[in-house]
Amino acid sequence: MRVKTVQINWHDKLPIFSIDFDHNYTNTTNGGWRFATSGGDNNVRIWRLRTPSEREADAQQPAVEFLASLNRHTAPVNVVRFAPGSSRLASAGDDGVIIIWRQVDETPGDELEVWRPAAMLRGSLADICDLAWSPCGRYIASASVDNTARIWDAREARCLQVLADHSHYVQGVAWDPLGEFLVTQSSDRSLRTYRWHRDVAEAGKPGSAVATVLSTHYSMPRIDDDSAGEASGKEDDEEEHKHEEQEAEEQKMEVDTAEQAKPTTTTRKTQRLFHDDNLTSFFRRPAISPDGRLVATAAGVQRDRTSRNTCFVWARDKLQGAPVLSLGGHAKPVVATRWTPCRFGARKADDGSSGWIAGDGDEAARMMLAVATQNSVAIYDTSVSSRAVGLMSGLHYAAITDVAWCRDGSHLVIASIDGFATVAAFDQPTEPLEIAAAT
Repeated sequence: MRVKTVQINWHDKLPIFSIDFDHNYTNTTNGGWRFATSGGDNNVRIWRLRTPSEREADAQQPAVEFLASLNRHTAPVNVVRFAPGSSRLASAGDDGVIIIWRQVDETPGDELEVWRPAAMLRGSLADICDLAWSPCGRYIASASVDNTARIWDAREARCLQVLADHSHYVQGVAWDPLGEFLVTQSSDRSLRTYRWHRDVAEAGKPGSAVATVLSTHYSMPRIDDDSAGEASGKEDDEEEHKHEEQEAEEQKMEVDTAEQAKPTTTTRKTQRLFHDDNLTSFFRRPAISPDGRLVATAAGVQRDRTSRNTCFVWARDKLQGAPVLSLGGHAKPVVATRWTPCRFGARKADDGSSGWIAGDGDEAARMMLAVATQNSVAIYDTSVSSRAVGLMSGLHYAAITDVAWCRDGSHLVIASIDGFATVAAFDQPTEPLEIAAAT
């Protein structure tokens, strides 16, 4: 792993809030990978990450090449996301407008590429924190600080449904690559899963629900002994007791008070899963693995003596249950997660186990996950244990905001509020395995 912070004028020395790679980009002349960044200067900028051979041939040149600046937003831009299957780019920010950009075949001036707005989606009442495209590339989900998530038809430039189930800022959203569900994360300490009804959306009947709540996660049951309870601290217990009845109603769990009165060897308590709204981060960005089997979340907390911060992972077939994995041990809260867009050849773990995912052949193919906290990025490999296989820390003077992988998983770019971005190059474990796109 080779890591370098690229010290160029990314966004006029203002924060970089988001980053995303164009997985459909092909450059037959120079190669490399195209990506977009958004920042506090109200702009979206397009870059090309040079190939390793280019960087080695001219070490004096920066690792990235500036391609274009997209200037239409009137406030800081919080998120950029390329559409699957095409090079359309969606951007959104504090002006509450989603702009869909398209590269046009015009003679460039001072810039190497020309991009124009293809559509503008208006209707959000407040700042937009995050975006996610549907796998078919027609629909967009947005997360906003007005406590709502919205589903948009990008083709017709209209809002299909407002999801008003959260009670605080919605700070992250992700869409299932198989097109069956989407997830949202909020500072109300919840993760919500929605079932996506594409047939209803395509029918186009006004007022129809194109997404319905599948599950809501505030907490999960735990069994405490005396030592664990003492180590956890009294404040958590008081907080959890305060919200216990609310969670029971939200998750439709029956609380049997008569049963609680009986003496037992264990106590029925719940463990809060996520940080509350005191977390100093504007983003809680979840991610779904490219095969749709795993959901990684941000801002997780756990009752642990050494570190409270974790990334909880849910399995596709257990979305209504507790998380199947906790990637803990982080010094700071998790703000973003991102899977490689490809898989790699399977291998057995050192201890003889099959890692996170059981199966043979393609089912056992390994995936890489980047978990970004406010001050570090941990890399996980699904073919080994839940411990990180790589850790990058001390890269920036301010909090990390977003991370993105290039198409073949060889490079990861990290964005920060300090106005700089870091490029990390990896030795790929095997040749990347493409994943068929959903239609």
